[in-house]
Amino acid sequence: MKKLFIFLFFTVNILFAQDDFEGVLKFKLDFKDKTGKMPDDEIKYIMGTEQTYYLKGKKYRSSLNGAFKLTAYHEGKDTLFTKMAISNKLMYSLTNKEQEKILSHKFEKIDLKILNYECKLLVVKTNKGIHKYYYSPKLRTNPEYYKNHKYGLWHFFAEKTNGAISIKAIGDLEDSYSCIELISVEKKSLNDDFFVKPPLEIIPTPK
Repeated sequence: MKKLFIFLFFTVNILFAQDDFEGVLKFKLDFKDKTGKMPDDEIKYIMGTEQTYYLKGKKYRSSLNGAFKLTAYHEGKDTLFTKMAISNKLMYSLTNKEQEKILSHKFEKIDLKILNYECKLLVVKTNKGIHKYYYSPKLRTNPEYYKNHKYGLWHFFAEKTNGAISIKAIGDLEDSYSCIELISVEKKSLNDDFFVKPPLEIIPTPK
């Protein structure tokens, strides 16, 4: 379960335009547990089918429409805070620590358009599986913002694509499969206070 949460919040990467993107992104979601411990309908119930993603510079906030109502807050430093509706505590994870070792990567030619964005493809092989990262140079942020955001390989994606946000991300890992695809883009100004975590007790994310 935790690995599904991590993949969702970290492999969904930042979208790039001529200017740094600020606004709201929505993605459709599909997750599968390859260990056989959780059926597809249970995962869909818990995680939901849609993610709403808010981005401003180094800060982001993400929410899922599943039963757990997961919300993640990144205040622009090196920590991600996650809140579940069923808990009055915040779980934290450090974003400057790698969870996967990159073994190889390559760019592949594709013919794919999503929401009028002509996609390029970066394929990354790690010690835990394969990530396919579809992106457009027209939807981007400053790669310097995420150069130390190693959790979820954001630093690597940002470096190799000049800060592109993923339009579609597939993670075919040893124990899970995930597919996240952009369904809407809204450019708008966001208040800094929106990204501040709620004043709750903070605990480590369970392993």
